[in-house]
Amino acid sequence: MPVWSHACRLDDLALPYALPEWATECLDLGPGWTRTWTETWKTGKSEVIVPVKDLSAGPAMAPVPVRRFSWRTGQRPRLGLECLVTTRRQHGFESLAERWLLLVLDFVGGFDEVLSQPFRLRFSSSEGKGSHTTDFLVLAAGASWLVDVRPGGLIGEGDEVRFAVAAQVAAAAG
Repeated sequence: MPVWSHACRLDDLALPYALPEWATECLDLGPGWTRTWTETWKTGKSEVIVPVKDLSAGPAMAPVPVRRFSWRTGQRPRLGLECLVTTRRQHGFESLAERWLLLVLDFVGGFDEVLSQPFRLRFSSSEGKGSHTTDFLVLAAGASWLVDVRPGGLIGEGDEVRFAVAAQVAAAAG
């Protein structure tokens, strides 16, 4: 059935990914994990490192991505900047799927801010220590979404573990 634009919601245009149970089970979620896992924000030229338990107190409006966007001829994946009408500024993306998500967010509306690559998570799992840079943090009045973007056919086991990390951190932050 067609999706009518005047009644369109994010759920109609983006498909959530169901994580397998093993991805969460391999994470080190023992007592005090929110104090040992960290997040790194970038504010200006400085980095701020705080425990995950303090995620909601982090510099959420720091508009500097933790990883630089750089371009070169013939580069894959496709990097770029997408101008959103809602925020009236450009937002970085690292793939066409991320660009499409930005277009969908702008079309649906109802948010105040989108932060590209807002922070880097450092975590522990049964495989050892790891890190993950989330794709977007979408902020709206009274709600926020931590978003990772991948085409379904390109999601590997490592991605599933990193998505589980982001899901645990988002749940811990409320």
